[in-house]
Amino acid sequence: MFKKKKNRFVVLEVNEYLIRAIVMNNPDINEATIFEHSIPAGVIEGDLVKDEMALFEMLKELILKWGIKKSDVRFFVPDSIVMMKTFEHPRDIESSMLKGYVEMELGRTIHLPFSNPLIDVYDEKQNDGEATLFAAPAEEITKMAGVLDDLSLHPTHSDVRALSTIRYLEHVKTFVPNKSYLITDWSINGLSISIYTPGKLEFLRYQSIETNRLDWKSQESAESDVEFSNVGEMTDYRLRLIDQIAEIDRILNFYRFSLYKGEKAVDEIIILGDSPEMDYIVNEMRSTYDTPIQFIDDSRVQKSYPHLNAKYIPLIGLVLKEAF
Repeated sequence: MFKKKKNRFVVLEVNEYLIRAIVMNNPDINEATIFEHSIPAGVIEGDLVKDEMALFEMLKELILKWGIKKSDVRFFVPDSIVMMKTFEHPRDIESSMLKGYVEMELGRTIHLPFSNPLIDVYDEKQNDGEATLFAAPAEEITKMAGVLDDLSLHPTHSDVRALSTIRYLEHVKTFVPNKSYLITDWSINGLSISIYTPGKLEFLRYQSIETNRLDWKSQESAESDVEFSNVGEMTDYRLRLIDQIAEIDRILNFYRFSLYKGEKAVDEIIILGDSPEMDYIVNEMRSTYDTPIQFIDDSRVQKSYPHLNAKYIPLIGLVLKEAF
């Protein structure tokens, strides 16, 4: 009788443009297998599934091609539906009990703008009376989990993409204690912004970047690497990127003057992502801001993971979510 290989699992990213996967056959990520496949227009819009059957049929073919049937799978919660809020709780409640406390208090002392949420709780300092809640409507998460389950995969974890990115940056020792970092993660059609002081996520926001999927042409190499190029009006698209860069300035000011009354500011900006326009974004950011900037490019990632590029940072963080 054949048995599933112990410790084998897949980390999966699905967005409007592509499906990206790292297949872990053993605990060494440098021996993992990597896959990418472009998604045609209309299957995903933004980061939400619109054509469930088309996604099912596409994944069905890829699962056979990639040889991952019956694998455990970890995947991301759509960025656009994640909500983060700080809440107060009695100091005598242990961290392990906080999720149950939140579930009991929903609709009473803790309010969310949607019903039937899936939640997770992060408690930076035990017994200080404060913790952070991450919540998302269950529908979109269970939709993806259901598709995977129907394909004989075993969804085991869903995670917030920004938390996986921070997990990676922590792992490779990017952060200095007591410094605050604004992290920008750029994709073709979205920007994830978080502010992180080691041990504490203070701000989280996702902003969509208006663009048409049909304006982006994909090219797939023999190594299953997918690259996108713009066949639309690049000037208009770059103007939208400039708008997003301007919004970052408003967030920096909000953090400094509204949250900390001028007594604390972001010390450093981190730029990463898989946007085809990363070089343009980095140059514009450096010309706009005096705040020190780190760009996490392929060469930085390959110091720790020689066979992986910067576009895999969130998935590497998802691999790191649990020790073997």
